[in-house]
Amino acid sequence: MIKTWRVALHEYQRHVFNRRFLVGLLSVPFMMVVMIGLIFLTISMENKTRAVGYVDRSGLLAQPLPAPPVEKPNKPVEILAYSDEAAANAALQADEIQVYYLLPADYLSAGKLKVVHVQAVQSPARQQFYNFLAVNLLSGLDAQVSNRILSGDEIIVQSVDGSREVSSESSWLGLFIPILAALGFVIAMFTAGGYLMQSVVEEKENRTMEVILTSVSPNQFMAGKIIADVSIGLTQIFAWLVFIIIGIKVGAQSIEILRGIQVSPQVTLLCLVILLPTFIMVSAFMALIGATVSEAREGQQMIGLISLPIWIPYMLIGLIIESPNSPLAVGLSLFPLTSSLTMLIRQGVTIIPAWQIATSALILVASAAGSIWLARRAFRLGMLRYGKRLAWREIFARRGAGL
Repeated sequence: MIKTWRVALHEYQRHVFNRRFLVGLLSVPFMMVVMIGLIFLTISMENKTRAVGYVDRSGLLAQPLPAPPVEKPNKPVEILAYSDEAAANAALQADEIQVYYLLPADYLSAGKLKVVHVQAVQSPARQQFYNFLAVNLLSGLDAQVSNRILSGDEIIVQSVDGSREVSSESSWLGLFIPILAALGFVIAMFTAGGYLMQSVVEEKENRTMEVILTSVSPNQFMAGKIIADVSIGLTQIFAWLVFIIIGIKVGAQSIEILRGIQVSPQVTLLCLVILLPTFIMVSAFMALIGATVSEAREGQQMIGLISLPIWIPYMLIGLIIESPNSPLAVGLSLFPLTSSLTMLIRQGVTIIPAWQIATSALILVASAAGSIWLARRAFRLGMLRYGKRLAWREIFARRGAGL
C-alpha cells in the first residue's frame, strides 16, 4: 500500500507542479474574468450618464417627486425640466441631454407622450424616467399600495407536489448551479484523464516502465496512477470553486442576481455520490486506453468513444428539462456514462426519487470497479509491448484470466 501512495504522490507532483497544468488551471478563471469584464463593459456602455429632459404640459410634474434610487451597476441619470419644447430641443442639439420627453396636455387621459432623441436611448436611462413618471402618477395613492405597484409582479413557480418553488425574488441562477457544476466537473475529469493516458503511453514508449515494475507490482502502479488522476481533478475543481466563491462574493456587491445564489445540501450530496465514482470510472478508462494504444495520438482519437456518450445529456438538455421524469431521463440517469450529467440537470428542475439516486450510485460504483479491473488487466497484458496495440479481444480472452 505504501508503494501505491508513493506512485500516486510522484504522479500528482509530476503533473500539478507542471507549467502546462498551471496554465490549464488558470485558463478557466481567466475566461470567467474576461466574460464578467465584458458584461460590465456592456453595462457601462449602455449607462450614458447625460441628463434626460422633459417638457410637461399636463401639470403632472408641476411639483415632481424625486425618482426612486437606482440599483447597481446602473448609474443615476439627472432628470431636467424645460419650460417649452424649443428649450429642450436646443439642449438636445447642444448634447446637454440625450433625450427629452414631451407630456401633452391630455397625457393623464390618453397616456401617450412624445420622445425626441438623436441617438437611440439605452434602457437604463429610459427606465429611470419611466420610474420617475410612475412615482408621480402614484403620488395620490396610499403609500403601501403605491409601493406594491412599483415593486411589480412576483411570480412563484411551484412543483406539483409543493416540494420546490422559485420566486422572482430568488435567483433563477440557482437552478443552473448543478448544470454548471457538471460542466466544470467534465472539463476537470477529461483534463486529468488526459494526463493519465499520456503518462502511461509515454512510459511504455520510453521503456521506463521496465524500471518501475522492478520496484512495484502492476496493481500498485495502476492504483497509484488512478489515485493521482482523481486527486489532480479534485485539485482543479477545488481551485475553481474557491475562485468562483470569491467572484460571487465580490460580484454580489454590484450584481443583484448573484446575491440569491444558494447551493442546497442535496446538490452537494448528489455531487459526492454521483460524480466521484464517475471520476474513478473515467480515470480507469483513460488508463485502459493508454495500456492498449501504441502512441498518444491514437489514444486521443479513442477518447471520443468515452466523451461522446458523456455529452449526450447536454445534447438532449431541452428534452430533459421539459420532462425530467420521463423514461428517457430516467434511463440516462441509470446508464453509467450519462448518469452524472443527467442527474445534475434533473436536480435543477425536479426532485429525484431516492431510489434512482441510490441505484445510479450503485451502478456507478460497480462500473468503476469493473473499469479498474479492465485497466489492470490491460496494463498487465500490454505493459511490455512497445510499438504494438493491444487488441480489445485479448483483454477478454480466457487465457489471460489469471492475469
